[in-house]
Order: sequence, then C-alpha cells, then structure tokens
Amino acid sequence: MFRLKGKISHRFFAAFFIVAVIPIVIMGTGLYLAAQRTLINAADTHIQTIAQDRAKTLQTWYAERLGDMRFFARLSAIRELCAEAGADSKVSPALKTALVNDLLALTRGKSPTYASVHIISLSGRVIASTEPNSEMIVSKMYLQDLKNMEAADGPVLSHLMQHSNREWYIHLTMPLYDRNGKMRAAVFCVLDALGTLDPLLSDRTGLGKTGEAYLVDKDGKIVTRSRYLSLQETARRKFKTLGIVSAIARRHGVSTYRNYIGRDVVGCYRWLPLFHSGLLVEMQENEVLAPIRVIRTTVLSTAALVILICILASFLLSRQISRPIIDMAEASREMANGSLDRRISYKRHDEIGTLSQSFNSMAQDLTSLISSLKQKEISLQRACDELVQTQGQLVQSEKMAAIGELVAGVVHEMRNPLSSVKLNFQIIGRSIDRSDRLHEHYSIGLDQIMQLEKMLSSLLDYSKPISLEKAPFELETIIAQSMLQLQSFVKDCSVEIKQEGPVPKVEGDAEQIRQVFTNVIKNGIESAGSSGRVEVRIKAVGEDNGAYPLVEVRDNGPGISPQDIRRIFKPFFTTKENGTGLGLSIVKKIMEAHGFRILISSEEGAGTVVNLHFQSK
Repeated sequence: MFRLKGKISHRFFAAFFIVAVIPIVIMGTGLYLAAQRTLINAADTHIQTIAQDRAKTLQTWYAERLGDMRFFARLSAIRELCAEAGADSKVSPALKTALVNDLLALTRGKSPTYASVHIISLSGRVIASTEPNSEMIVSKMYLQDLKNMEAADGPVLSHLMQHSNREWYIHLTMPLYDRNGKMRAAVFCVLDALGTLDPLLSDRTGLGKTGEAYLVDKDGKIVTRSRYLSLQETARRKFKTLGIVSAIARRHGVSTYRNYIGRDVVGCYRWLPLFHSGLLVEMQENEVLAPIRVIRTTVLSTAALVILICILASFLLSRQISRPIIDMAEASREMANGSLDRRISYKRHDEIGTLSQSFNSMAQDLTSLISSLKQKEISLQRACDELVQTQGQLVQSEKMAAIGELVAGVVHEMRNPLSSVKLNFQIIGRSIDRSDRLHEHYSIGLDQIMQLEKMLSSLLDYSKPISLEKAPFELETIIAQSMLQLQSFVKDCSVEIKQEGPVPKVEGDAEQIRQVFTNVIKNGIESAGSSGRVEVRIKAVGEDNGAYPLVEVRDNGPGISPQDIRRIFKPFFTTKENGTGLGLSIVKKIMEAHGFRILISSEEGAGTVVNLHFQSK
C-alpha cells in the first residue's frame, strides 16, 4: 500500500482506493457471501428433498417386493407345497424345481433383479429352489433370516451383505401359510443389490453433473455403484467421511463436508432402518456455487477496473498538480545555483497559477535584490581593495621612509671613511709596481671597496620611496633603450626581441620600467653566459577591452633550484659572486608600485622564464 506521506499521486490513489475500491470490494464480498449462503441453504433443502424422495422410492420398492411375495403366497400350488412341508413330500424334485422356476419367471416379469428363490420349511429344510446345492446354501446363509422372520411374525428384509463372489445382495423372507392360516414355510428371495437398488439410486435428476446418491452398510462400505470409484475399490474399502459416519450413527441432517474422494460437497445423510443402511445424497460444492461465480468474477473485474481508473486518475490529477510544483522546485534549485532568470510558465487561473505568479514575482524581486547586492558588493570590494592597497602603500611608505632614513644615515657615515680608504688605496697603488706581488692584493682590495660602494648605492636606492610620474608609453621603445644601455654588456650572448602583433600602451613611469627591463634582461644574460641565448617576447593577453601587454624574458641558463626560487625576491639574496641581491627586489618593488605583476618560473637545467604582466590589479 502506498504511504500517505509519499508522492501526491500516491495520496490520490490512496484516497480513490478508500472511496471507491474498498466499498466495491466490501459490497461485492458481502453480496457474494450472501449469495453463497442463499445457494447453500437452497442446496441443503434441495438435497434433503432428493434424499427423502430416494428413501420413499426404496420404501416403494420394498412394498412392491412384498406384493410379489403375497402374490406367491396366494397361489394354490404354493399352498399345496407348503401343506406337505411337514411330511414327506409327494412332489417330485423336478416338479418342485419347475414350480419354483415358474414362480421366479413370474417374479422376474415384475422385477428382473431376483438372483434366486427358495421355499424353506420352518426347520430350515429347502423344499424347492432355483439353485443347485441349495441345502448347503440355505443352511449357511439364510437360517438367521428365517429366525428373524419368525420373531417378527412377518416379512423380513436383511441387511446388505457380500457373498463369496464379492457381490452385494439383500435377502427378503416372506412367510407362507396353508389354507387354515397356519405358517408352514417361507419364501426366501436373494436380490442382486446392484440390479435392485442401483436403478433406484442412479437417477441423478436434480443432482447436476457431480451429484450422486448411494447406500453404505454399518461398516462404512459403499454397497451401491459409485460414480467415482470402481466396484473393486468400494468392495474392499471402508470410508469415514462426515456424512457416512453420521449416517451410521443413526443421525439425520444436511451439511458441507469432504466426500470419500476428498472433494467438498453439500450432502444429506440419514439412516434407513428397513434396509439396515445409510442413505447419502451429495453434490459437489463448486457446482452448487457455480451460479455465483459470475458475481465473484464481476466483483473482481470491477475492482480491477476501478483500481486501473484510480491509478490513471491519480496519475493525471497529480501530474496537473505536481508538475508545476516540481517545476518550482527545479527553478528554486537553479536560482540557488545562480540562474536568476528562471521563471514558471503556468497559465491556468487556479491556485497553482496564483502560486506560480507569486513565485515569478518573488524571483523577479530576488533577482533585482541580488543584482543590487552584487553591485554594492563590487563597490564595497573595490573600496576595500583600494583601502587595503592605500593602507599597504602607507605602511610600506612609512617602512621605507624609516628604512631610507636609517640607511641614508648609515650610508652617509660609511661613505666618508670608505672614500678615505679608497683614496689611500689609490695613492698606495701608484707606488707599487704592477709586476710586484703586492699589486695583486692591491687590485683585490680596490675591487672590494668599489663593490661595497656599489652595494651602498643600491641599498640607498632600495630604501628610497618610489615616486611615480605616470604617462603612456610603448614597451618596445623602452626595451630598445634598455638594450642600448646593455650593449657593451651583451658580448657574445644572443639576445632576440620578438613582438607578436599590436600591443597596447602602458600607463606608468617609463624610466622606472626601463630599469626593470635592464635588470631582468641583464640577469638573463648573466645566467645564459657568453654562448647562451636570451629571448624577449612582447605580446597582448586577453580579448577586446580586457587585453593587456605581457613581456616574457626567457634564457637557456642552468635554471634556479626550487629552494632558491622561493627566496629570489628577498633583499640581499643572490647566487652571483659579485651580486648585491637587490636587483630583483627593486624590480618587484617597482612593478608592485605600478600595480603590475612579476612571475618567475624555472627548472634546473632548462633555463628560467620571467613574465612581466602590465595589468593593473
């Protein structure tokens, strides 16, 4: 069953199922059960009526046999034969047999079910018989029936019994009287049960295709022909169904139970004292209930059709309702992901339409609000960046001013003694012959003094705050001026300058940018060596109004190790023997003062690449 907390279609289906399907099923089930009870009650009455009719038929059959016997008793020949039953019979055996056969022929003319007829004296002696060896047969099988007849003082019908041939027979004993009304003998008839009783019970009128009526003896054996089992099976088996057990127990009633082949039947059972047997009339329940199968089929078909209609209706209705809601959910997710132009297109004038219009209005207001917030965010970010940049510049300016003041004082104090030392070294150098070994030490000392002066000059330049005089200029012109300044320094190193297409002008201090190119190209030449190669490439990066110049300086020198490249912009760090370690620091200081960027990438053994991005941050 669908959960009520699930989808809308599930809820619609559950509602339709409760409102439509369940009442139909309950009503159909109630109608089916009521019809079933009615049919079972009608079948009970019908079966009971048939059972009563079969019992009356058997009683009628018994009355007819008694009529046959009374007919025998009134015959003069029989009376004469009975008069002689007490003395030696003067009638010849052939005449007796002929007489009895004539009587049997007369009897079979009325009912062909007589197996044999015997005339017996009261002592049990066979006076006449249609069977050979009748003396032995009568003495063993019929003497008890004769005694029962004497005790009853009238006709006696025995219980059903099996003879040696496994066939079922029933005995009818009728007293014979002489002319004086005194009983002298008895007529003993042996009736074939199958030929006698089966025709009475085999009529299945009113029992349909599965019904039958049969007799059972006191042991539970079926003594008449069965519709479902052979005579051999019924002759050797005893059955204990509810109907058979109830009939043997002398009970009378109608019930539903399983018959002797295991099928559900509606049966009537009753005991027939006259025949010492139980009568059962049964009809299979599925045939009794066959008329209401149409009701069951109709109920199931209707329920299935209604369920199908409920599914389709719930799907269509939920689609009409849930589709706009799903669209709204998807639109909400898209708007949460940044797609603010998402709208719901639902044109119906109902509650969902009102909700869609409210959603679109909310989305429009939200779009306007977010756009306004973005503009404010951009303005705030720009102001913040400017503030941070200004603050950084102020801090840096203060630092550099303090450092510049300190360095200027130190340099000034060091330059005077250093100039005196240099002057004395030069005076001493004039008095030393160039071939003298002291001249070599003199040269080394003088070089170190000049290197120290150079370092102090660079330090003084680094500590000074940068003052920019910005104006538009072309990079290729500044690079050409730098190359002229480095012409004497290039020597055998190959320096190639390439320009890829038109390059926008740069807004900045041309003199300071020239110092940047001079230091970077000079470092590339020194790294590549006398036989190396340096390539300077000028190009524009970006598209349309966002394009800006990029200068790439590439050399094929030994490269820089990963440990050194992290410290390459730190002051006084150098890998050169005569370097001051302030060249790249000054370059970065100038680039950052303009708001430009410098990036260096290098791989040991593959050279170094310096990228100068002339784009304001």
